[in-house]
Amino acid sequence: MKPPRAPRLAAAMVPLLGPFLGLVVAVVGTPAAATSAVVSVQDFSFTPATVTVGQSETVTWAFRALHTTTSNQGFWDSGARASGDYVVTFPDAGSFGYHCSMHPSMTGRVRVPVRATGTAATGWRLRWTARTSTPADRRFDVQVRRAGSTTWTWLRRATARRAALFDPSRRGSYLVRARTRNVGAGISGWSPPLTVPIA
Repeated sequence: MKPPRAPRLAAAMVPLLGPFLGLVVAVVGTPAAATSAVVSVQDFSFTPATVTVGQSETVTWAFRALHTTTSNQGFWDSGARASGDYVVTFPDAGSFGYHCSMHPSMTGRVRVPVRATGTAATGWRLRWTARTSTPADRRFDVQVRRAGSTTWTWLRRATARRAALFDPSRRGSYLVRARTRNVGAGISGWSPPLTVPIA
């Protein structure tokens, strides 16, 4: 049986992509990254209404009728479009609600999970954004919860850091979630919980 480990919680930088000034938006006719999810915009609905993509993957809204895709927290806004595609890259973890500004009953959601690399024995590097630097208008909240508990505890709050080492002394499974602050405009919902084991 291994002796208990001292808690380790250190910031880690994860430079993977070039700097982002915000969510990256591309409109038809401009080169864009490969699409990770496609949402059809027609018949007064977004289909599918909820999609899940990885950090720095994209969502394409394919317009077939006059609508908008407008973030509830000001992360993006397509403006009124009747045709063509509107593409947004999502570098940050969270659950991003949106609507059509002309038809408020039309709603949707983009979910982006936290990423983890490591092992149960050595601990995990948690990453809640794929950015290489954090813009002034972005901050992140990160929480953890031990399996079996009902209480989330703060790992980071309103941080500009992009990643951290998670290796608590208590063994077991932990859930991790994060959300993104659009400073001065709003806060995303929490990302889908990610399970990480500690041995």
